[in-house]
Amino acid sequence: MNVVELLSFCREYHEAILTGLGGLAGWYGQLMKNRLQSQRNVIDAEQLENEQLALALNRERFLTDRLTVQGQEAEMLWRRLYERERVIKEYHSAALSAQRQVNELEIRGGLPETVFPDLPDFPPEDGRKAEHPATERGEHYDDADGNKTGRPPGSTVGRWEKTSGQKGDRPTEDS
Repeated sequence: MNVVELLSFCREYHEAILTGLGGLAGWYGQLMKNRLQSQRNVIDAEQLENEQLALALNRERFLTDRLTVQGQEAEMLWRRLYERERVIKEYHSAALSAQRQVNELEIRGGLPETVFPDLPDFPPEDGRKAEHPATERGEHYDDADGNKTGRPPGSTVGRWEKTSGQKGDRPTEDS
């Protein structure tokens, strides 16, 4: 076929040829539109997952910080309780010592012994088991002699030391 015949064929059937080319261009355009829409959907889904992940990470960070603060507050309250118990124990011991000294002075002076009312036991025995987390981990407040050690009797491991010899993140008894 030469060029003249091709041009005459195109002129004769131009409406059909243009309709066919328009149909192909429309089909190709729809194909590209669907492809772009699927890519947008994938990108939107990834962004939604990233946003959800970011929200979950922020929530976890907030809750972790809050838990840390509350744990520190609880530890501070337990330390305050232990300090108060220590002070009460000292006053209890001082009161018993004072009663004993008064009785000794009365005996030396030949006076009748004063009968003091019994002091309540310290620490009080109420039959309940301590619920402090340290006691659940096997840590003790007082040893057999009443000394505050933070370790079971006979143990050489410090209160906050790990058994592998590595220091924990909390202070030991020596610090």
